[in-house]
Amino acid sequence: MVRTQPRTPVPPTTGGAVHTLAGPSATTGAGGAVHTQPRTQAPPTPGGGVVRTEFRTRSAEEAGRFLGDAYGLSLRLRAAADGPEYSLLRTDAGAFAGGAVSLPARMEFTTHEVTALTVVTMSAGLFERSAAGVDERFTAGDVLLVRPGGRPCFARHTETRCTTVNLSAALLTEAAATADPRHPGLPRFLRSIPSDAPLARLWTRTQDFVAETLASGLTSNLVLGQAGRLLAATALTVFPNTATAGGPSPEDGTRDASPGTLRRAIAFIDANAHTDISLADIAAAVYVTPRALQYAFRGHAETTPLTYLRRVRLAHAHADLKAADPGAGATVAAIATRWGFAHQGRFAAAYRRMYGTSPGATLRG
Repeated sequence: MVRTQPRTPVPPTTGGAVHTLAGPSATTGAGGAVHTQPRTQAPPTPGGGVVRTEFRTRSAEEAGRFLGDAYGLSLRLRAAADGPEYSLLRTDAGAFAGGAVSLPARMEFTTHEVTALTVVTMSAGLFERSAAGVDERFTAGDVLLVRPGGRPCFARHTETRCTTVNLSAALLTEAAATADPRHPGLPRFLRSIPSDAPLARLWTRTQDFVAETLASGLTSNLVLGQAGRLLAATALTVFPNTATAGGPSPEDGTRDASPGTLRRAIAFIDANAHTDISLADIAAAVYVTPRALQYAFRGHAETTPLTYLRRVRLAHAHADLKAADPGAGATVAAIATRWGFAHQGRFAAAYRRMYGTSPGATLRG
């Protein structure tokens, strides 16, 4: 097994870059089909900032081109109307991206290539698609996958509004290895809809939580890493896939769940808590599977690896609050974000449970 190297931490990002793009206000009807090719996505910058892009146009051709570019689709527009304002607000966090899409008219297209996995949550309108003889209809409240590969697909949007989440192959591969190391590699999704309604609601709640985190304007290397892994793990829980199709074997990981494994893992966490380490990183560093690592913490420390990691980071935040000078501009929010605590209310509650006071009181001395 290859030992992981801790990633270099970066300071918190406040808000990220914002790009506003506008297509032409109107175009004359083009008689021929419009083809778009998917853009090759740049690799995520470790801990890189959040980039927000807002695109608006009244041109159906421009809308189709931009959507294909943003979502890794090779589109061929078949029918669409100029006039209504099409829009896409996209928040790119490197390994994952969120979007809010408005297609206020009727848009029909075929797609011959899909290069990015996208989870779509419908909020209004109608989305219909047909592929391999299977017809599907999605309306407000429905959650669905657009999966890489697959067969050519016909799609029709009618006054659609939806939110989207793109997940990188790296995130999904890491989540799959954590879920079941017996099935390494990129998981294959077996269905394009959640297993049941409660799981669809789980996805919606997770997506909303991450969106609120990004919208807060305070993000850091640790916050973005945790958010991406949360989305990928939730996708594997919600949608049937090859990584979670079989349950764990009874003996899986128990042999390596020793006190020595626990000691080595604690030492690694203590030395690298300031970096964006995951469960998979910790397991790789001590040469065991993620499940063996979890067994070691549960059996010998009555906790989990990630719970212990949060405690260590909370202790670092406590030390920074005690040492900080509020008169020089130090804030609870900035220190919490630095140590991976995106939700200020949850951070304050955890801090009070551990230290018996509020973070603000500690900062003020």
